[in-house]
Amino acid sequence: MISPAVQPGPDPAERARTVLSHAVSSVIEVGADLRVVLDALAVDTDGSLVLLVNENGPLAERVAGQIVPATVCSALVSGVPGPDRLLGSVTVHGTIEVADDVRAALEVLLAAYWDRPAETVLRPDASLLLRITVAQLRLDGEPVDPDAYARATPDPLAAESDGVVEHLLTAHPEQVVQLAHLLDPAVLQGAHAVAPIRVDRFGVTFRIDCPADTRRARLNFPAPLRGPAELPTAMRGLQRRAAQVTECPFSGDQRTG
Repeated sequence: MISPAVQPGPDPAERARTVLSHAVSSVIEVGADLRVVLDALAVDTDGSLVLLVNENGPLAERVAGQIVPATVCSALVSGVPGPDRLLGSVTVHGTIEVADDVRAALEVLLAAYWDRPAETVLRPDASLLLRITVAQLRLDGEPVDPDAYARATPDPLAAESDGVVEHLLTAHPEQVVQLAHLLDPAVLQGAHAVAPIRVDRFGVTFRIDCPADTRRARLNFPAPLRGPAELPTAMRGLQRRAAQVTECPFSGDQRTG
């Protein structure tokens, strides 16, 4: 077997930034009695969070010109069907207040949702911009250095990841099986399904379904990518290496659920 080149994966600060920037669900809690599901949440360059809410809603009423403690919980979920779709969860502790830099905050929000029509973000019932200053945060329950988080940037392939893995599974199922030849044989023992569930600048994460459990394994690129434009070449390189492997414990079923 050809061993995959070993590269570090995303560090906790980058992963936290990616989860918050591309979360499929986010909830804010203020005090012990107020919990609101957020429709729009964006991350500014300094790591602070920007959200747009109803100016007559309970969250706006609770803030009401004050600076109050708040907690935000966000989750990033794989678009690939199957067990264990959670890719990462972040809990932010900080303070929330009405944004005093309305134009800048609005630009951050619209940039985060560039692929949505503006009217779906700037709804008539969502007319107050709030900003959360991050004091502490945890990634999958583990603390993340707030300064490292503030300096980090989200993974540049995060926006394309779901489309890439869906394309692999629907258009190139035989290549998915072949790519599995590059994974550690130990994690493939007893596997009945293998599927890519995430692509980042460092490589591809696979979910491996076995009768007793579900596992994950990474297949790393020789070097981290700088952006989506480099992904096709990197994937072709992995495929060429995989084609040289003649034996693999997993060889037949790439179904995902």
